[in-house]
Amino acid sequence: MRIAAAAVMLVFVLGLASAIGRARRGQWWTAGAVFLPVLGMMGILLGGVARQSTSLFWLGCLFVVAGFGAEAMAYWTTRPPGSEKVVQ
Repeated sequence: MRIAAAAVMLVFVLGLASAIGRARRGQWWTAGAVFLPVLGMMGILLGGVARQSTSLFWLGCLFVVAGFGAEAMAYWTTRPPGSEKVVQ
């Protein structure tokens, strides 16, 4: 159990470091896309282990979905103009 907890904390710390690096470069949507799913997985794992804390589990799921939304926003904001396909 200690190895699993250490692995989860390592993923959390690495995700946080990556998000901080992205935020320092001004890539806020990408930072959110990195950090929100990592934070959500922490909530899902903690909520799943406790088995009585279903609200923590669902909050983690909400953070994961918000991370996917941030990833979509990061894609749409960094896409070069004129990249839409022209249908003839």
